[in-house]
Amino acid sequence: METLKSWVNGQRMLPPWVALGIALIILAVSIPYVLRLHFNNAPDIYSPSDSSTIQLRASLFKEFPNDETIVVLFEGDDLYTPTFLSALDRVARTMQRHPSVDRVLTLTTVEHLEATDDGFAVSPLVDARKLTSRSPEQWKARVLGDPFVPGLLASRDGRAVALVVRPKFLKESLARRDVLIALDKTITAEKLESHRTATAGTVAQTVEELRSLWRDSAIFIPTTFLIGMGLLWWVVGRIRPVLIGGLAMSVTVAASVGGLVAAGQPYTPVTAMIPTLMAAYTTATLLHLYAAIQRARIALLPRPQRIARALKETFVPGLFNVLTTGAGMLSLLWVDIPPVQAFGLSGSIGTLMVFLVVFVLVPPILLKWDVPRWPRRRSGLAKARHIAAALSVFSLRHSRWVLGGTTLFILATIPLAMQVKVESNLIEFFSPTHGISVGTERIESRLAGVTGLEIVLTGTGRDALKDPKRLAEIKALQQWLAQQPEIDRSLSVADMVEEMNRALSDEPPGVDALPTSRKLVEQLLLIYDGGDLFELVNREFQRGRIAMSLNVHGVNEISAVIDRIKARLAAHPIEGLEVRMSGYGQLFADQTDRIVNGQLKSFSSAFIQILLLMALLFRSFRGALICLIPNLAPLFFIFVVMGTTGVALDVATVLIAGVILGITVDDTIHLYHGYMHRIRHGVNPVFAIVRSVESAGRAVIAISVVLIAQFSLLALSDFRPTAHFGGLCAVGLLAGQVFELLLMPALLGLRLPKQNAALKARSA
Repeated sequence: METLKSWVNGQRMLPPWVALGIALIILAVSIPYVLRLHFNNAPDIYSPSDSSTIQLRASLFKEFPNDETIVVLFEGDDLYTPTFLSALDRVARTMQRHPSVDRVLTLTTVEHLEATDDGFAVSPLVDARKLTSRSPEQWKARVLGDPFVPGLLASRDGRAVALVVRPKFLKESLARRDVLIALDKTITAEKLESHRTATAGTVAQTVEELRSLWRDSAIFIPTTFLIGMGLLWWVVGRIRPVLIGGLAMSVTVAASVGGLVAAGQPYTPVTAMIPTLMAAYTTATLLHLYAAIQRARIALLPRPQRIARALKETFVPGLFNVLTTGAGMLSLLWVDIPPVQAFGLSGSIGTLMVFLVVFVLVPPILLKWDVPRWPRRRSGLAKARHIAAALSVFSLRHSRWVLGGTTLFILATIPLAMQVKVESNLIEFFSPTHGISVGTERIESRLAGVTGLEIVLTGTGRDALKDPKRLAEIKALQQWLAQQPEIDRSLSVADMVEEMNRALSDEPPGVDALPTSRKLVEQLLLIYDGGDLFELVNREFQRGRIAMSLNVHGVNEISAVIDRIKARLAAHPIEGLEVRMSGYGQLFADQTDRIVNGQLKSFSSAFIQILLLMALLFRSFRGALICLIPNLAPLFFIFVVMGTTGVALDVATVLIAGVILGITVDDTIHLYHGYMHRIRHGVNPVFAIVRSVESAGRAVIAISVVLIAQFSLLALSDFRPTAHFGGLCAVGLLAGQVFELLLMPALLGLRLPKQNAALKARSA
């Protein structure tokens, strides 16, 4: 016990070389893991591996193709000439040989059903070996006369055609990027770049997110370090503490990211925010220690005693800072989205590493190598303590007005906070002028939507989908689907069987040609010798799918379509078939409930954990509430800003509550700890409040400047979820600083009516 007390009081420290050695060993162990950083933003990693949607997708991939694609649009007046069509076919054949590609769909690679003298035949829609056998106008007429291709692979006006690359199921973003790079090179080699007007699709979207992740990491991580060290210099005014601070940031960031890699977690746009967070938090914690050393320097204490006194002042509140911040991070484990959980776990471990580095390793290093005397000159934020003290005095004088005004503000802005929606919109992840946004809009204006959604139909036994009655019910469902404005096209085994029968019976388009006899269905399927059918139904005809193209991209819009389909199926069930929703759209829509439930559970968990930790620290439940209330106000303010600006709650902004609550409470702990320390030493309560705020004010405001500057960097990202996270964190930290310096003295001052009267009398 005495040993622990001596550590807390700064009377015992590690030998300097041992402390430096530990820091370097942590770096040496972490860096190899950091170099093996695994970038990945594949959609499936945002759902738990045991979720029903993921398990259904996994079973479907054994029988059916992937529903994620790259769509390339070509436009011009010469699209049906032999020159263009042969080049388009060469692109398709080249990409078909790529090891990660399952199939390439374009005019020369899809099937066409046509009547023959003895039934029907399956042939290429455009035969690349016989391009001169028809004129361009004849090829155009054949394409536009096909029942399936117009709106999917060719525009109805004949001025645009598409090439769709469908990869195999790829779990890695890098593999997706390789496919897209190979496609770009092939198009360029075939001199079709002048015809290409757009590239879109879910695969292209995730590749753009990956590229944004790379750009952000390459720019923001080093810039965050430079800003942190620059602000340390501005506040401290000493080069060696700044360099030691740089070492501390390097150790905590490397350990946090290295731990992420060691745990087998990918580096996603969500977890990519960990380096900025850890660098900022390390800087903030260092500033508390450095501010205490500066106060001891002003008190003319010798160097060893300065560090010992600084540790005595900051060790316990620093420990509880780490615990409360870690609790805020750990609360994210309630959000059932794996990258968010990885962020929370890595962030909580990183905060423990910050405590180890700042309060165990840095002090002996400072003692050994920071030999020159710290100057007593004013630093960059020398006036901050006076600003903080002035705000606390104002708050004490007008405590009831401050609390009343805050309450009125909250009541008046509740309607704005209630406007916050849970939404993730793939296209709105980037600006309207971004290539992927422009490309998607262009493709969808000429063809069909690029968001995939599937209805999976599973029978109880073999040949269940050969039943004419079930086929008729599937067709009736598709006719209803065609009436939904969000669904551009749907395709199923019923469409294929109907088209076979139409070709066999020579029925004109628009006339119902679906067979009514099981024997006829089986006869048609016996004649069929193509392959496209088995992308819609398995070879046992026991499971099939209705593939839909949606023209919406927001999770709420997709969810509304899914709910409508489920309601239609509940009202008109297909007898003998189990019906489930799948596809990329379902995978994306699943996030809504996870975000809402996770946000509620995360905030509740963080609130309770932090409240109990502070009650333990101050041995007072009331004291814990006084510290926590000022830190709830900025969270509410963030939701007001989100409601006002239309920023939605998504996989990035769901992190904010746990992060902000965990970080902003740190300064409150230091302020309240100083207040209680002075009270225990017999200081007048009013003076204790003002002196505590004045004493810690420079560090508190300096820390806010550091954190706001570093989080504001993220607001410059072209990936909007990252930008929203950074910008809102900066706003929340600024609001937290204001509310902290106004509300906390006011709350403390409510118990001091006599002292407040005396304070007002003296000021008069």
